[in-house]
Amino acid sequence: MRITLRQLQIFEAVVHTGSVTAAAEMVSISQPAASQALRELEALLGRPLFRRHGKRLQITPQARHLLPQARAVLSQIEQIESMGNENELSGSLHLAASVSVGNYVLPKQMSLFKRQHPNIRFNLDIGNTQSVIQQLLTGKAEVGFIEGYCQHAELMTQVWLKDELVVFGSSQEERPEALSWEDLKQASWVMREAGSGTRNILEQATAAEIPQLNVVLSLAHMEAVKQAVIHQMGLGCLSRMAISQELNSGLIRLYQTPLELNRNLLIVTPKNTALTQNAQRFIDLCGTAPTLLSL
Repeated sequence: MRITLRQLQIFEAVVHTGSVTAAAEMVSISQPAASQALRELEALLGRPLFRRHGKRLQITPQARHLLPQARAVLSQIEQIESMGNENELSGSLHLAASVSVGNYVLPKQMSLFKRQHPNIRFNLDIGNTQSVIQQLLTGKAEVGFIEGYCQHAELMTQVWLKDELVVFGSSQEERPEALSWEDLKQASWVMREAGSGTRNILEQATAAEIPQLNVVLSLAHMEAVKQAVIHQMGLGCLSRMAISQELNSGLIRLYQTPLELNRNLLIVTPKNTALTQNAQRFIDLCGTAPTLLSL
């Protein structure tokens, strides 16, 4: 018995969904057939590919080495099937992005890529920076896009764009236009959750003068942060690109501060792992973007 394309399809789909049932639906076969294909692949390789964690399946270290090879094979088959146009790409592309990048930057890049390659199917998971790193380490994402820092030994990064964080408050509050270190120390803050790249940048920028900011509310979503600030719960700090609509509507105002809050947006990929053609071509397209966001 030899490894089949169906087995590789099921394997890749289980990695992405974390479930045999969801994987079966994804590739349009029955759940028993998917389970059988996965068991046969594990038997051929002589090792387990997944461990059960609660209701989800987690990829094993051995399977992580198989994943890029499986994706490369599936990508090559899809390229063969579309040989009428040698420049045409098809198949799936699994991305992960932190919230600011995923909501405000990547949609444009994905739209440009989709217009060039209509047969591409995107899967984009949006979370905080730590979530993106985990998606890459478990093989669920091929390419990650984050703000701030990533020093994991199994990942490599390249600087993509420059971004600016700004301090803002409700337009209904009366504060001086320029805030001092003491003003920042006395202020109440509405912030993203721990693990957010945005929060890490702010805490690092204030650490020397303000060891502990007065955080009155930690939230997982930027929209929630903006709404809390608009309703006068405290100051916020987000990417300028994330607050342009509220700023133009007059709901918030920006403050001058002594903080240096510029940061890099990074492209992150697994180290020592060959990228699929789809992933490499998308990175190449992103590399043609300007080095400073125009917002």
